[in-house]
Amino acid sequence: MNEIITLQRNMDDGYGTVYCVQKQIFELNIIHNYFEVEDAFETVEALVTFLEDKQEEDDYDFLNDIMCDLEDSEDSEHFNSVANPNGSGNNVDCLIVTYEGKVVFEN
Repeated sequence: MNEIITLQRNMDDGYGTVYCVQKQIFELNIIHNYFEVEDAFETVEALVTFLEDKQEEDDYDFLNDIMCDLEDSEDSEHFNSVANPNGSGNNVDCLIVTYEGKVVFEN
């Protein structure tokens, strides 16, 4: 059975409301292709360890790239129409990884 992993990008609209602006669903056995790494992840724990290592290494370019390249969510158009153009208070921009409905990684 293929395990399903969800990656999503959450952002604050500058007024304190957080939206899921990008979201994409992957099978664990092929998510490495999206990350552009050679080896497949054998387990969800291996995926989480990989992402935690990137975070510990301060490789935010990698984390931002995978987060920013996700498909737009159904809320993205609404977010863009209501977001504060000055970004005031916009301190939430994070990657969240879920498995079986539970958050397994967040940066």
